[in-house]
Amino acid sequence: MSRLKRAVMFFEEDAAVPADSKPLMLETVLSRPILTWVCDRLRTDGVQRLFAVCGPRFSEEARELLPPEAAVSEQWADLEAFLDTEEPVLVLPRAAFPMEKAGPGFAYAAPGRELRETWRLKMTNSVQGAELVPGWLPVYGPDTVAELEELLRRREAENQ
Repeated sequence: MSRLKRAVMFFEEDAAVPADSKPLMLETVLSRPILTWVCDRLRTDGVQRLFAVCGPRFSEEARELLPPEAAVSEQWADLEAFLDTEEPVLVLPRAAFPMEKAGPGFAYAAPGRELRETWRLKMTNSVQGAELVPGWLPVYGPDTVAELEELLRRREAENQ
C-alpha cells in the first residue's frame, strides 16, 4: 500500500460516554491526551488530512487538539465527502495508541471510495481490499490507559 496521506478516526458516540467521562481518545497518558499522541504519529508518518468522527458534546475539545485543517463531525455527508478519493485512508475504528511494536490488528487502510461504498451499503468494517496496518494498539478503557502509562514510565526510566 502506498504511503497513507489520509486518516479517519472514530470516537465513541456521545450517548455512550458517561456524564463524568470523556471519549478514550481524549483521555491522558503521561499528561498528554491520546489524541495528541495519535496526531504526532500520523504527522510523522506523512498523513496530511484527518477526519475525526466525533459528536457535538466533545467536538470542541477534539478540535483544540487536532491540527487546524482537520475535520471534526458526526455527519455522514461530511465523512462521505472526505472519503471521495481513490487514495488509501487509514481507519482507526476505535481509540488507539501509537505503538511501534504493535502488530497488525484492528487498524486498516483501504481506498476512500471503497470505504464510503462499503459503509454506505453494508455498515460494516469488513471492507474488501482493506489491508491491516501495524503500529496501533487498541484502547479498550481506563485500564488500558493505566497500562499504557505504566509501560511508558518504565520505558522512560530504562532510557535514562
